[in-house]
Amino acid sequence: MTQLDDAIREALSSDEAKRLDALAAPQGMWGLLGNVLQGRMAGWMWLSGFMQFVMFGAALWAGWHFFHAETGRNMALWGFGAGFFAYAMGMLKMWFLAQMDKHEILRELKRLELQLAMVAKKVV
Repeated sequence: MTQLDDAIREALSSDEAKRLDALAAPQGMWGLLGNVLQGRMAGWMWLSGFMQFVMFGAALWAGWHFFHAETGRNMALWGFGAGFFAYAMGMLKMWFLAQMDKHEILRELKRLELQLAMVAKKVV
């Protein structure tokens, strides 16, 4: 804990400190995932998750055909397809993880706003 955290804790009542502790409790990966799949962007996040599975399946399918291609041209085309689908899956996953990070940062900002509001109420 920092000195600022200690000063804030001293300024808060026990009820307010309990509320703050509940908000500051760390979330695991499943908690973060649950937060992303709810809210304003929930539809897009569910679609993104579904498309990741589709892209993974398409990459496996194209990779299978790549290894069983009879000509060099077909091998190049199936290899390009496998690479494209794997890349698309990776980009969707990166966007999904960025949204998870955004939610975690917003949660921290809300925690700081709550701390400041509680301290300002005590000072005034």
